[in-house]
Amino acid sequence: MHKNKMQILIGALFLMTSLGYTQWYEVYTYSNSTGTFRDIEITSDGKVFVVDKDTIHRSADYGDTWSYDASWGNGGSKVQFVSVDTGYVCCGLSDEYEENHLMTIDGGLTWAPCGNDISLGINDIEYLPDEVVVAATRFFPTWVTVGAYCQSTIWQDSLATMGEVYDLDVLNDSVMFMCGAIDPPDPFAFSTTIKSVDNGNNWQVSGEGFEVPYFGMDWPTDSVGYGNGLTDMYKTTDQGETWFKLPNPFDDNEHVYLYATPEFVSEEIGYVTAGRYPIGQSSDVESLGVLRTIDGGMSWYITDVPDGYGGAYDITCMNADTCYYRSMGKIFRTFNGGGRGEPLSVTGQQTLSLTLHPNPATTSLVIEGLSAYPNATMSSISLSGQLVEVVFENGQANIAHLPPGIYLTTVQTQQGIWREKWVKL
Repeated sequence: MHKNKMQILIGALFLMTSLGYTQWYEVYTYSNSTGTFRDIEITSDGKVFVVDKDTIHRSADYGDTWSYDASWGNGGSKVQFVSVDTGYVCCGLSDEYEENHLMTIDGGLTWAPCGNDISLGINDIEYLPDEVVVAATRFFPTWVTVGAYCQSTIWQDSLATMGEVYDLDVLNDSVMFMCGAIDPPDPFAFSTTIKSVDNGNNWQVSGEGFEVPYFGMDWPTDSVGYGNGLTDMYKTTDQGETWFKLPNPFDDNEHVYLYATPEFVSEEIGYVTAGRYPIGQSSDVESLGVLRTIDGGMSWYITDVPDGYGGAYDITCMNADTCYYRSMGKIFRTFNGGGRGEPLSVTGQQTLSLTLHPNPATTSLVIEGLSAYPNATMSSISLSGQLVEVVFENGQANIAHLPPGIYLTTVQTQQGIWREKWVKL
């Protein structure tokens, strides 16, 4: 009986890793789109909003069905909800866009102008508690605060060290970050990250000012942040006092790798879109898909995107497993973290002296050698990519509660990363 179960499980593993299986799938296409969707927002009650320059699109059931409002055409590029009912769309900058700042108080069923039009080119905007708005401008080195969400007057201040701002992130009522072009230009680093600890009144360079995020950041906590540079991803664990480069998950020196701004739902679990091109051939970019990490960016899996994948933008997650991304005039969704195949190669992998047994197992699992790594962090996932509870005490774990299946356990230390696949009968 056990032998048959094992054969079935191993057969399923071979089939799924050799043929692949789509775990991101299309949930919406807007045939009238003149270009691409520009932003995605998810509310805690399962509503999904996307905007393009002419329309606001809404789903009230996690993306299963959709409606849209084309009555404004305000050039919207940002949508944000401060509650399940109250949200904002901002802000086309052109003579053709009137009433370019909108507000809803009924969960997106109806929209209305939010004060006077915004006359500044907004690149990023954050709606904060107590009706405070902070924004970064697109065309010149300023940032903006607004004393109320829809009031008509603004206060702005020049940023002496910052040119065009690419991303603005507000962590709490005093700490915020921006990354963008250096002004005046620097021949060795055209972009940097700056930090304010007094609600934007004063700014300083984050970290060393180089080897930091250039284009975007994401902060799952007030201390831990991630970002993307020209060809690398970066991480901080001390609120931007220092940054370090994450390892290249592809372990390849023949290509230049590109990453979008990552999306993290916790300190450990996150997603990022990746691409690459051969060294010296930057016009020949290859899309690699959506990657997922469960160990804070130290290792990654390629998730399963549909055939004909055309790139993923603005990955936005409701939780660790339910996420969305936009691709031109389409929206894609996953309910299980995107699924994944084999883990990508990471330098230093399998350098730990550990042994897992028995394999297959029924009620308990042992990893010999764990005592040599007292600061190790561990995680286990199922074949479908779900995190499962496997707690090792003195090198032994009870797995009787797990359903039969194939699992992968990862041990991460400063000395390297170790992974082992095992079968529960």
